[in-house]
Amino acid sequence: MNIKKIKRVCIVGWGVSGISLCELLLSLKKEVKVTEAKERNCFLPSSIEGFSKKGVQFEFGCHSENFIKDSQLLIVSPGVNTSSSPAIKIADIHNIPYMGEIEFSFRLTKARIVAITGTNGKTTTSYLTYEVLKQTGKRVFLGGNIGTPFSSFVLDAKEEDIIVLELSSFQLETVREFRPYLAVFLNIEPDHLDRYSSLKDYLGAKMNLFKNQQRQDWALLNKNINFRGLIERKINSEIVYFSNESNNENYSCVYKISEIFGLGGSHCARVFSSFTGLPHRGRLVGIIDGISFINDSKATNPCSTIWALKNIDAPILLIAGGKDKGLDYSSIIPYLKQVKKINLLGEASSKIGESLKLKVKSECFSS
Repeated sequence: MNIKKIKRVCIVGWGVSGISLCELLLSLKKEVKVTEAKERNCFLPSSIEGFSKKGVQFEFGCHSENFIKDSQLLIVSPGVNTSSSPAIKIADIHNIPYMGEIEFSFRLTKARIVAITGTNGKTTTSYLTYEVLKQTGKRVFLGGNIGTPFSSFVLDAKEEDIIVLELSSFQLETVREFRPYLAVFLNIEPDHLDRYSSLKDYLGAKMNLFKNQQRQDWALLNKNINFRGLIERKINSEIVYFSNESNNENYSCVYKISEIFGLGGSHCARVFSSFTGLPHRGRLVGIIDGISFINDSKATNPCSTIWALKNIDAPILLIAGGKDKGLDYSSIIPYLKQVKKINLLGEASSKIGESLKLKVKSECFSS
């Protein structure tokens, strides 16, 4: 597909990536439509009115055939489930191709890309990689699932630059030609099973990271990754490994990335020595009356919660809950020895309570 020949584009989903895509498409002189399943009142008027004045058409509260059918391309936001979205079904009926924001942006740059995925730790690894690679003397961009859309800086990136992308399974679902120079796979644990039918289905989305790589590219794997044999068989690029001997998966991975780019350990050491962690990832936010309050709200699956419990050497009051992603919470049970009380909140509270309440002697309650 020749992006330059595409004139009419429909964006599916009006989130952060959708807004960024809209700005990019307008700069490329495209005719833009936006279809969003949520109602208009879910969004700030200011995020819509400015684009409307520039000719962008919007529909809210549905994905309608009449609105979508004359588009030449659909670009799908990561939150849109491509297996069940009405917008995708309409695109299929009218033979309209679709892709994600990552795929579309990739086709607009020749910069080398370091793409990092995994169930846990990918944001920290991506940030540290960005900080270390800046020491190559090249311009380095950081984006993707970390919060800055790829599309927001893709036209600024030159061929000699480096782009570091944190990628979720949702973003990788719609990969077509995306080809990173270095593809990094940190780990794979059960997650998002409300969207995927099985762990292997979830792994399949992650594996799109490698599917277009060639022999001259690099694949970096955790030496102890689950399904290692299966993953290796589907990789065509040069495979290298990092180990977890330092008991810090993020640091071990970044050391290996620095080696691939010709940097020594001293470059990593300078970055690691000043790194105090990222927000919402096991971060101490305050101490009141001798009680430490730790924000670990990015621990959204049992595996990351277990990591936190294993690394706190003190009595714990655990606050957990939120959205149910179809996971087995009972795997947390062996790590609850220091937990004195559990406060369960949100949609998943009942399910977590069912998994844990018979095993936890201390108080377990919802609010």
